[in-house]
Amino acid sequence: GIELRKMHKGDLHSLLKLKEESWWGTHSTLIVNIEDQLKWYDSISHNQLYMIAMKKTEPIGIACYTEIDWFGRSLNISGSIYKQSREMNLVKAAFSCGLDFAFEVLNMQRVGAEVLETHAAAQHLEIGHLGFKVEGRRRRAVYKSGKYYDSIMMGILREEWEVNDRVVKYEGCCNENFDHNKAQQCITKLNRVMGVIPEAQ
Repeated sequence: GIELRKMHKGDLHSLLKLKEESWWGTHSTLIVNIEDQLKWYDSISHNQLYMIAMKKTEPIGIACYTEIDWFGRSLNISGSIYKQSREMNLVKAAFSCGLDFAFEVLNMQRVGAEVLETHAAAQHLEIGHLGFKVEGRRRRAVYKSGKYYDSIMMGILREEWEVNDRVVKYEGCCNENFDHNKAQQCITKLNRVMGVIPEAQ
C-alpha cells in the first residue's frame, strides 16, 4: 500500500518540518531554513536520489539513497517518517518499500545503512524486520545534545534480501503494475507466432 515518487521542490517546506522532527538521527542536521533547503535541492548530485513515500495521496516520509555506485551496484539508504505517521505497521511498510526499491528497481547488489546506538526501534526494524547485518561501529561519531554516541554500521546483500519471508511471499516483485507471469505468457505466445524455438535450458 506504499508508493514512492521522486522528490520535487514542492516537498521542501514539509521536509524542513520533518528535519526538525527527526534531529535525533545519525545525520548532522544544521540549523536550516527554506533558502538552505533550496540550495541543497539544487546541489543534489547524480549519485543521490530522494523519494517521497506515499500512502494513497498523503506523503508519509522520505527514502534517501546516497553514495550510489551505479557501476558497483551499491548505495547507502536512510529515511524518516512524519510524526503523525509513526505507527509501527506503517513505518515497517514504508521502510520495506524503500529497501525493495533499492534492490528491485535500482538493481543494487548491496545496501548499507547507519543507525544511532541509542535508537533501539530503528535497530529492531532494520536488523529484525529488514534483515540487515551489523558490520561495524563508528565510535563517538555522532554528537547529540552535549554527548557523543557511537553509530552502528549495517549492510544487506541482494541474496540476503531475496530470502526474506516478505520478499519470498511476493516472489521478488513488489511492483503491482508489472506481472512477470503475464510477461512470460506474452513471450511464449510471441515465440509461437514467430516460429521461434527457445534455447534448451
